[in-house]
Order: sequence, then C-alpha cells, then structure tokens
Amino acid sequence: MSIWHEELEIGLWLLEDLPLGSAGLTTVVSNLLSRAGVYHQCRVGYVKDNRSQIQSMPHCWIELQDGWCIDLTVRHWLDDENDIPHGVFQVSDFPRVSYLGAPLQVAGLDDEELEAMTNGRHASIRIPSLFGSAA
Repeated sequence: MSIWHEELEIGLWLLEDLPLGSAGLTTVVSNLLSRAGVYHQCRVGYVKDNRSQIQSMPHCWIELQDGWCIDLTVRHWLDDENDIPHGVFQVSDFPRVSYLGAPLQVAGLDDEELEAMTNGRHASIRIPSLFGSAA
C-alpha cells in the first residue's frame, strides 16, 4: 500500500461507523473524492464470500485506479475476519471475496447534505493530494 492509499484510508476511518450502509457511504466518499479531484468509479452489484457463499446484494463500493477499491461496509455483511477486505485495498489481495457490479452514478451533495449525512465529520476528512505521490 502506498503512502497515499494509507493516508486516504486513515482519513476515511472517520466515516466507517456511520449508519449509512454501502450506498450512503459510497455517495459520501465519492463526493469527497470528487471535491479533491481524485478519479474513481462508483459501482453497484454484489460482493460474495467465496468460502461461505454468503452474498451482500445490492452492495456499493468505489473503484480507484490500478485495482484499488474503497469499501467500508463489506465486513458488516460477510464476516469480520482479516481475509475479508475493509477500507482501501486491492481486490486481488482478497481471493476469498468476489465483487461484481456495474457503474453507479451518485448524486452530488452540497455542504449541508454532507454535514447531515456525516454528522459533521466530513469537515475533518483530508483526502491526500495525488500530486507528487506514487498512487
């Protein structure tokens, strides 16, 4: 994991216990990434635990460049074990799970909507700059 990915994950930890579900957290994180100029693609579909065959559907997550993803809710639905991803990760590092989905267009949120959805936490989140980093 690069320093940029680590900083991003640490910043997003402020959101992980909000009761928004995968769609709400994907919307919030996407808006924060867009404001910071970070290219990403929101996805909707399902995630499956290949060991237990348990699926979470519908499920939303964010794909970054080079196989990196952001998912702060998958352990709520599948399992809270180290071989289930959480945070910022590369899907290829977690063969126990499969993600399958299509692009999702999320709504743009204004400051008041972000304030309400995050209980004001959005103001404390710093998305690291991609400039000058090895993302």
